[in-house]
Amino acid sequence: MIIKKFKAAILEKNNSGLVIRDIFFKDELKKGQIFIKLKYSGICGKQIDEIKGIGGRDPYIPHLLGHEGSGVVLEVGPGVVKVKKSDKVILHWIKSNGIQSETPKYFSKSNVINAGSVTTFNEYATVSENRVTKIPNGYSLKKACLFGCVATTALGLVNYELNLKREDVLLVVGVGGLGQIIVQAAKNFKIKKIIAVDLNNHALKKAKKLGADEILNIKEEDNFEKLKNLEINKSVVTTGNISAIEKTIQLTSLPGICFVMGVPKKQGLIKINAWNIMHDQTIKGSLGGNTFPKKDIPKFIDLDKKGKINLNKVIFKTIKFNEINKGLKMFKSSKTTGRILIKF
Repeated sequence: MIIKKFKAAILEKNNSGLVIRDIFFKDELKKGQIFIKLKYSGICGKQIDEIKGIGGRDPYIPHLLGHEGSGVVLEVGPGVVKVKKSDKVILHWIKSNGIQSETPKYFSKSNVINAGSVTTFNEYATVSENRVTKIPNGYSLKKACLFGCVATTALGLVNYELNLKREDVLLVVGVGGLGQIIVQAAKNFKIKKIIAVDLNNHALKKAKKLGADEILNIKEEDNFEKLKNLEINKSVVTTGNISAIEKTIQLTSLPGICFVMGVPKKQGLIKINAWNIMHDQTIKGSLGGNTFPKKDIPKFIDLDKKGKINLNKVIFKTIKFNEINKGLKMFKSSKTTGRILIKF
């Protein structure tokens, strides 16, 4: 057994910065486990939520974070057949084909550091076989990282769940990385209108360049009134903010459908109009865009290769691993207009 030592960003306490420490993986790889050298990781809103503890008490602290990345396979455990040493892979939280292995345990000095089936805020990771997908030859490791979460989720929603038609008016509330890919993908369907709404004027200007027909800053009360008159029959809200979710539902027509993509607090309650529900207004959640990585990631990568979407435009900034806490703060900044990536 070779003891593997590397650095990881650890959540040791809610509402605090992550702590970068040396950790150790002291075990042989178990059935279905893969040992990977990370190259890139995305910062997702889910990690911000975990740090804040919006899901309630976290029994696994201290633990590792991150679920969107790319890297190179260094070693495979018993039973692994879908990848081999030296393969370049995407690390994703959405389950795919392959073995669901037991989760790894790492150590920092004598303390156990917990981890899930996939983590990406660490230089190396022991990952379950069903959480990796091989990257096609020649495709960018940097862009491939986005298929760990944001790109797959957005493209799955647009291609499999929104069921877009020429006459549709689509409202996208929140045009960070997720919203920007939704706008680009929806543009391919040549629908009647795409409306982008946000509090961030920088993000709105970017959404306009990426294909939004109309942009509105929801801070301005007049703009909410304008939206009421636009007969929006399909809407997507990418934030977990309760007020934003409620307003998006209010703006969705009868009949119409609203997809909630952001993660609200676990006990978060929304007020809805029962009359509207009875008159064929649908509110639906979407986890991962109803995608299956083995089948869908290669298909979605082709969209980028063919210029149907442009993932380079979604990447706002790439930072070094030791700047991760700076990146987490940047994620929440009003000047940030897309995905922040960590380069190892």
